[in-house]
Amino acid sequence: MEQERGIFVLKRLRAHAPLLAVLVVALAYRLYLWKRSGVALYGDMLRYDTMAEHLVHLGYLGYGAGPDAFVTPLYPLFVALFYALLGAVHAHGLSHARLVHEVYLVQQVLSLSSLVLAYVIGCQLQNRVVGLASAILSLVYLQNDFIGLMLLTEALFMPLLFATLALYIQAQKTGGRWWYAAAGIALGLTTLVRPTVLPLAAVFLGLDLWLRFGRSGRAVGTWERLSARRDYVQTSVVFVGAVILTLVPWWIRNEIDLHHFVLLSTEAGNPLLAGADPYFRVSVDALIQSSRALHETQQTFAIHYALTGLRTHFFLFAGWYLFGKLPYLLWTPWLYAYLAPFVLFHRVVVVVGAVCMLGLLGSRHARVIAWTSLILLLIQMVFLPITRYGYPVVALWLLLIPVAASELWKRVKGVRE
Repeated sequence: MEQERGIFVLKRLRAHAPLLAVLVVALAYRLYLWKRSGVALYGDMLRYDTMAEHLVHLGYLGYGAGPDAFVTPLYPLFVALFYALLGAVHAHGLSHARLVHEVYLVQQVLSLSSLVLAYVIGCQLQNRVVGLASAILSLVYLQNDFIGLMLLTEALFMPLLFATLALYIQAQKTGGRWWYAAAGIALGLTTLVRPTVLPLAAVFLGLDLWLRFGRSGRAVGTWERLSARRDYVQTSVVFVGAVILTLVPWWIRNEIDLHHFVLLSTEAGNPLLAGADPYFRVSVDALIQSSRALHETQQTFAIHYALTGLRTHFFLFAGWYLFGKLPYLLWTPWLYAYLAPFVLFHRVVVVVGAVCMLGLLGSRHARVIAWTSLILLLIQMVFLPITRYGYPVVALWLLLIPVAASELWKRVKGVRE
């Protein structure tokens, strides 16, 4: 029995040996980057560092002198956890730069999970060849190798986003309620890192409805449709309940510490206002000053500014929100924009990936990835358009390109036969 089990494990390892080779190369390269990289905190990284320090030493989650909900909590909690653990392991203490550098090491190792999940998703959608192609594309896309070397949410957001998609695809393929619950928990955790993904809950419910009752759905007879309808309601309740259950501790904390309900965070107004003026003719500082002069929050002022612009300069503002932000989000890579060959590679990925996304919107299971990338892109069109916010969308397109290539090859092969 033990011998048969050993043979089975050995066969499984051989089947996935190419992935193991990719992971070894990725680990060696990312550790090399970590060893060669220093620590330079700026922008949002300073905020997360300060919040983690406050958690460890003062016991509250906030950037200022007291608790706040300016950002969702999971990434500051993640950083604070390792600040505390590393501080306990090193009895003589570490300099703060060394402490941050050790967290970078944790993030670099964690980033390998995205490669594994890219492989898993490719296998779910097609086969191991497609999975391996997805993992290799994710490896050579340099941002994926570098995100662990910054104190930014992407280090935790990308593995959780990929895990959510893998779990939801598996839930759709098997119909298992535990898979739906796991996908809901994963989406809740991803939301607690970056709140813009919460609308994906509604998208997933719609895609599940499409899968069950669409033209190619499984339910064909009256009885089957009734059974499928009941099953859809039950799995939807499980999924949504898991999402809500994951968010409840954050809501309770906000009621206790802030004495009012905060759904996700209070930071939405700033990126909303920063992306409100077409082509940045007016600086964000001037817009903030205008909001203060009118005694309005940045979010309220941004909405009023956009609505007024649509009434007075419709085509300018409509074009800005529909198409004008795309070059700022996608055309130049986040990081490594000084490497001309990589910029060319990135732009090829953007063009091909966008085509693949549109082409796979109707695919049976790949549409989960296609619609997710499209919705995330549309959400970012409302806010400040910077390359960092476009990066997750391109990372998802790297999963779609091998799937689309496989589908195209099958069709060409079928026509020839």
